[in-house]
Amino acid sequence: MNALLLSCYELGHQPLGLASAASHLLAAGAVVKCLDLAVESFDETKVDAADFVGISVPMHTALRLGVAAARRVRDRNPGCHICFYGLYASLNGDYLLRECADSVIGGEFEAPLASLVGTLAGDAGGSREGIWTRAQRSEPFLGRQELRVPNRSLLPPLEKYARLESDGRRKLVGYVEASRGCAHRCLHCPITPVYEGRLRIVPEDVVRADIRQLVAMGAEHVTFGDPDFLNGVKHSMRVARTLHTDFPELTFDVTAKIEHIVEHRALFEELRALGCLFVVSAVESLNDTVLVHLEKGHARADVVEALAITRSAGIALRMSLVSFTPWTSLDDYLDVLEFVEQHDLIYNVDPVQYAIRLLIPPGSRLLDTPQLTPHLGSHDPEHFSYHWRHPDPRMDALHLEVCKLIETAVHADEDPFVTFYRVKHLALAARAGRPFSAGLLGSRRTGDRPPRLTEAWFC
Repeated sequence: MNALLLSCYELGHQPLGLASAASHLLAAGAVVKCLDLAVESFDETKVDAADFVGISVPMHTALRLGVAAARRVRDRNPGCHICFYGLYASLNGDYLLRECADSVIGGEFEAPLASLVGTLAGDAGGSREGIWTRAQRSEPFLGRQELRVPNRSLLPPLEKYARLESDGRRKLVGYVEASRGCAHRCLHCPITPVYEGRLRIVPEDVVRADIRQLVAMGAEHVTFGDPDFLNGVKHSMRVARTLHTDFPELTFDVTAKIEHIVEHRALFEELRALGCLFVVSAVESLNDTVLVHLEKGHARADVVEALAITRSAGIALRMSLVSFTPWTSLDDYLDVLEFVEQHDLIYNVDPVQYAIRLLIPPGSRLLDTPQLTPHLGSHDPEHFSYHWRHPDPRMDALHLEVCKLIETAVHADEDPFVTFYRVKHLALAARAGRPFSAGLLGSRRTGDRPPRLTEAWFC
């Protein structure tokens, strides 16, 4: 069985979804090739030779691009089996199976993928658990499985991907995961309808071996892509300590909930000593009502406390936001900008965060809530989400303007300081009902900026 694993976008890092799947399919006897369309051209030779094409879709953007790629694959190779796998696959299974897929796998994908490829190769005894086809619907597989060390030899080199910017240097970055799923159930999060509060641990020896091979490939920094690194805090701290023992000069970053930063404040001095440079945290909003609507588990005051904890430890806090929700007022939007300004966070927030609009995919737990009902529109299957409209037309208009501004700024490689104040002027103009022509406010940071990855986070 000739298998081609295909990725379209994974936030500027090597696609772990390909590397892990490749390891399992190789062990099952398949001949495996990989193609990352984020950094590689569409390879017709690889596509033409494939009996099976697995398309990794861990995020919304990857899904949109993956559907376009699947149609191109189908045109080239009508007889191959196309399978979408990953977080966004099962959320959109009905559409994918109707339009371009032969099968869909969500949740823990490695064991079902290996079983599916085995079945297609003639093994009649393979399990069908977790494999959703037109003939048989299946829920995402969330069982325990024996994970293998990801095979990165089939992927493009780290030089093709995002770098760490820190202390005036750029360093190669590797991406690993110490856990999957999440113990929390934030209503807007796509992990919630798939994992439903479950957490799956990646064995320490697998993570350790994966980091070793990334360092051998040139990585000087590692991103832990766990939805929340502190979900399984004992396991995660063991991984961090082992990393530092094996590679004392290696630095890393993690993602953690605000409530976990507050709860585990005593760990942050140690995390910094182990090499942690920054923490990404899904702040989402500073309006306590919005945070309750999303069931985020923190309040505005907790954000202030988390900022103090990380700063005291010498770790940068990088905020991610859902800047536009049906409940976010224009004053709320400006309040976030003023908070960022007052707390010297302009270089800690990627400008794209000011353009993020609440995404409501099929299966979202928000669909069952009364707070969303007055704003909810129709389902748009081709965009893999539900429409919603803000009660204040100025907010929908502002969103469009901010998106255009951010896109232009990114293409021009504009200083985030300049972009920030351009966004603020748009918001002030929306509130005033007229152009706001004041000059730039505040003073630009001098010296080194806080550490960051050169690829901005967005979904």
